[in-house]
Amino acid sequence: MELNKVIGTGAQATVYSSEKYAIKLFKENYKKTDVFYEALINSIIENTELQVPKTYEVLNIDNQMAIKMDYIKGISLFDCIFNDKDNIEVYFKEMVKLQVKIHSKKVSLPFSLKDKLKDKIQGNKNLSIALKERMLILLNDLPEGNKLCHGDFHGYNILVCEGEYWIIDWIDSTIGCADGDACRTYLLYSLYFPELSEMYLMLYCKETGKEKERILAWLPVLAAARLSENIGNEEEKLMALINGNIK
Repeated sequence: MELNKVIGTGAQATVYSSEKYAIKLFKENYKKTDVFYEALINSIIENTELQVPKTYEVLNIDNQMAIKMDYIKGISLFDCIFNDKDNIEVYFKEMVKLQVKIHSKKVSLPFSLKDKLKDKIQGNKNLSIALKERMLILLNDLPEGNKLCHGDFHGYNILVCEGEYWIIDWIDSTIGCADGDACRTYLLYSLYFPELSEMYLMLYCKETGKEKERILAWLPVLAAARLSENIGNEEEKLMALINGNIK
């Protein structure tokens, strides 16, 4: 199989175009089970009628695992925003509508949002034992929920192609409380674009009729879970969010 130009890069994989397909090629040390799990999740999400690239097969290319899927010839919503700053709010409204649509879908997935957050907090070497215990108590008090949660919903995981919006990268999807999924989006924007995070929260609350305090109740536990991802330049900000939002 011929891999053409690079169309996307991430911490664990590089995405190439190959004729009408996209090939997500994982690093050599990436677990085979995780590749098959991602393909499984993608296939489950296809059945929701959400606009997602179709997954075709799992491949082994020169001892590297890969997933073959539809190639969506679009640009990210985030690129649209920065190429057309006069219409930032328009794009964010579309993003919020997509997220609300995700939360409306009924599916069965292997993991719950709260269980995934619990595992990340418990395995987090950056938190003291006392702070871990405090985060787990806070997490326990938050609602379970039964909504489809994307888990990493932001402008780079939305592709715009001929006026249509495609949602990608479902590996972190779970079943849980929509408030937590919305707060994860808020957290990701707040780390790098605080002004956009506030716009997002305002629009999400307006669309759903929810109070922002209900969304932000998830912020400390989500920040604690994010710490486990060991993104160095985020640690100070995340600790500030944790310490500034616990009572």
